[in-house]
Amino acid sequence: MHELSLSKATYKSILEILKQRNKTLNELKEVILAIGEIQNIDIDLFLQSLQEYLLNIKISYKIIKAKIRCKKCLNEWYYSDSLNILNEDQKESIHFIPETIYLFIRCNNCNSNDFEIIDGRGIFILELLF
Repeated sequence: MHELSLSKATYKSILEILKQRNKTLNELKEVILAIGEIQNIDIDLFLQSLQEYLLNIKISYKIIKAKIRCKKCLNEWYYSDSLNILNEDQKESIHFIPETIYLFIRCNNCNSNDFEIIDGRGIFILELLF
């Protein structure tokens, strides 16, 4: 499952940050994450899997709304505004391979598929609290 590999990668990133800061997992009290909307993951499964690595460490998160900008006309819109034009197979494709978004979504102003995702993609460690 995609969420399991994401939780493992997140855990490894946390361990690397701890190593750089000369800290241990035992010192860590809370992890604060940002999860991009386009990641479209099962949050409960991801958090449950990550919690298995982090045991008694609190995990907090916020969802970052995905914002898109057309490179042709500079129009900006949110990914959620485009969800009504996507079928379940297309949403799943974007979930597993985010780059497929360029196949299924077009600018709602000029119909171009030449756009950039300016926010709301990926999973980021915002803060580690000790």
